Amino acid sequence: MYKKFLKEPLVQFLLIALVLLGGERWINAEDYAYDQYLIQVDDQQLLQFMQLRAKTFRPDQAEAALAALGSEERQRLVDDYARDEVLFREAMALNLDNNDQIIRRRLIQKMDYLAQGFYDEAEPLTEQDLRDYYADNQQAYKKAAEATFTHVFISMQNRPSEEAQAMANKLLGQLNAEQVPFENASRYGERFLYNRNYVNREDDEIGSHFGQSFQETLFALNTAGQWQGPVQSSYGWHLVLLVKNAAAYLPEFEEISSAVFADAQRQQQREVKRQAIDKLMAKYQIEIE
Repeated sequence: MYKKFLKEPLVQFLLIALVLLGGERWINAEDYAYDQYLIQVDDQQLLQFMQLRAKTFRPDQAEAALAALGSEERQRLVDDYARDEVLFREAMALNLDNNDQIIRRRLIQKMDYLAQGFYDEAEPLTEQDLRDYYADNQQAYKKAAEATFTHVFISMQNRPSEEAQAMANKLLGQLNAEQVPFENASRYGERFLYNRNYVNREDDEIGSHFGQSFQETLFALNTAGQWQGPVQSSYGWHLVLLVKNAAAYLPEFEEISSAVFADAQRQQQREVKRQAIDKLMAKYQIEIE
């Protein structure tokens, strides 16, 4: 039966082909080993290597930088490229990339970063683009209300509110009679849970320390240069020397154009990257089992 099988022309042809192929591999074994361990380096590979290492994708800049390298610098670049290539090939030969979540995350990060490279193709932002962005995002640029003041505190912890208020009223007359300045406020009253002096503090912070009622009253006071109050907080009564209270306001575009440009540019970069990734995803069909 085997003899009959071996007499088949097709079988004989396959056997001859296998012998020839095996012989060729045996004769040229050194050449195959040589090719396996050959690393060829050209300018295109070095340009790509430089851009990846610098994390910037500007071919014109990379070409100029490569052309400007001296012989020693170029050799160091070749050595660095060869080192990375050797480590990569050896890692692949050992199948270190298989089922490795760290490598998977790194590759995803690299593709995500590569998608940002398309930003160079985006049209430069015009002044009208910036003004439109500012108009659509005005709340992000609104300046919070701020106040600068010091206060003297009378606690309600161990006494009725009426008694604490009366003590505060008596102390108010003394502070104004002596014209106690901002820096001497700490010599009077009782210890407060938070700060004694508040300089350019936003209304939200003030409200979190004193309560909303105190916050609203403070921003309704005038900067008369004298002690005012008493103003009640969540903890007791306060005598206030107000230096400044500025209401919240929306700055003009010209005042913050540089900040608007930076924000609009970041948004444009995110949009360009999103479109690039969407284009990649469009090539794939997703099936949910």
